[in-house]
Amino acid sequence: KDQSAMMYERIEMNRKSYLPREPSKLKDLWWKIITPTFPDTFIEDQFVNGAGQKLTHHTNVQIEWIEGGHTHQKYYLIDQKHLITGSINIEDRHREYFDYMVHLEQDNLGEHFHKRESGQAPFNLDKEIEYIFNQPMNRKGRFEIKPLLIRLLKEAKREIYIESAYIGDPDIEDALKEATTRDVQVNMLLSKKANIGNDNNYKRAEKIMKSGSARIFLTPKMIHSKMVALDRKIIFSGSANLSIFSMCNSGELNLIIKEPNLVKDFVSVADYRKSVSQEVTDPKILANYNRKIAFLQELHQKLKL
Repeated sequence: KDQSAMMYERIEMNRKSYLPREPSKLKDLWWKIITPTFPDTFIEDQFVNGAGQKLTHHTNVQIEWIEGGHTHQKYYLIDQKHLITGSINIEDRHREYFDYMVHLEQDNLGEHFHKRESGQAPFNLDKEIEYIFNQPMNRKGRFEIKPLLIRLLKEAKREIYIESAYIGDPDIEDALKEATTRDVQVNMLLSKKANIGNDNNYKRAEKIMKSGSARIFLTPKMIHSKMVALDRKIIFSGSANLSIFSMCNSGELNLIIKEPNLVKDFVSVADYRKSVSQEVTDPKILANYNRKIAFLQELHQKLKL
């Protein structure tokens, strides 16, 4: 867990973390400066531990605070044989969101997982399920997700389906535009109103739609999922959004899935979500956003803040 994650807990939920760490005066000042990036979200926090203090002081609990990097991955490795991972944080609000989680079970699963996490083993795309990491923490600077995603988009032959909480990476947008020149159908499902970054989402979606790079669908549900389905044969899903922050700055974990039954389950859920969403027929619908706020939201990511 890192200190920037505390900031996002505050701005996303207008609540405070149950594992609070009081930031330095300089960091607190910076958070106040960038408040306009996320209007009407910051709260005052006295950093009282409460239940979090009971948890952190328990003899069976160890917490490692990550410095020098941002972590956004969500996974639970239990007894080295169960892995639960995807896009859901530990919080009640996700009961109302569209998300995906996967439970994998295999003896000694943790051995390969740790080798991939540490970078000791390269990813193997011949596997039916493989772990793909962004690891900026501890000065590792290993970003696997974006290059592989662009490769997968370039290899798609018929259909690309996307669910993402936040978008905006220009290289991903270029790959989608190139896919449409090959007559690949691209469908993108977004929130009608995202919990944060909504102005930048609309700005990028408007550009994507005007360029003919994708059909855009909006849902009243919060899309917190991060999933790309390619030709209904490959799923790329996990914690990484299609934003500059996730693609270039943040620690993330995605799965690339080729196992037919699991792919089928993902596609079935995706088809339902698309069926209850509304297609945007006119880019003007997406033009209703605050340009200044959208600029600040994008700048915030480009500056790696």
